[in-house]
Amino acid sequence: MSIAQIPLRLTAGAFILNSGINKSKLTEEQAEQLRDMGANGMPFLKDMSPKQFKQFITASEIGVGAALLLPFVPGWLAGAALTAFSSGLLSMYKNTPGMTEADGIRPSQEGTGVAKDVFLFGIGSALMVDGAVNRVGRKNAAADRRAKKLGAAAESKAEAIRAAAEAKAAAIHKAREEQTKALHDARVKMQQTRKSI
Repeated sequence: MSIAQIPLRLTAGAFILNSGINKSKLTEEQAEQLRDMGANGMPFLKDMSPKQFKQFITASEIGVGAALLLPFVPGWLAGAALTAFSSGLLSMYKNTPGMTEADGIRPSQEGTGVAKDVFLFGIGSALMVDGAVNRVGRKNAAADRRAKKLGAAAESKAEAIRAAAEAKAAAIHKAREEQTKALHDARVKMQQTRKSI
């Protein structure tokens, strides 16, 4: 998780987690009203009983909130969950009569509370993009580090080979010089021995 994601994930995660916990206290009548409104954007909700809907919405919001708050959940995954969740809310906003002005986009007085979910959609999208970009960036950075290590190791090995070759050449040269000097000393000694005879 990149540092830039922390404020987005904390604020959105805490907001949605709190909303999910509060929804666990809904009465059956409140759950039914909320389900009917939600069915405007997601028709499959109409098939749920108020109790099932209450369990579904509570688990969904707590799950999305927890995913945003837990640091080991990848940013792209938490962002995808938030984007999907907020898309459902925006679909409900768009398809519920009385929530928008005549143009079908701007919120009416009643729709302003739900229209705020566009911010959640923006946060989710930003998390997905940042997660994808930073994931590629981290892979590229790791590949660069590996390439530098391999390059340094290859250079170190080449340097060791060069040093060994130079040491070998120096040892051979020294041995030849010593051998030449020993032969020269032996000849001088032999000549001196012949003269003394």
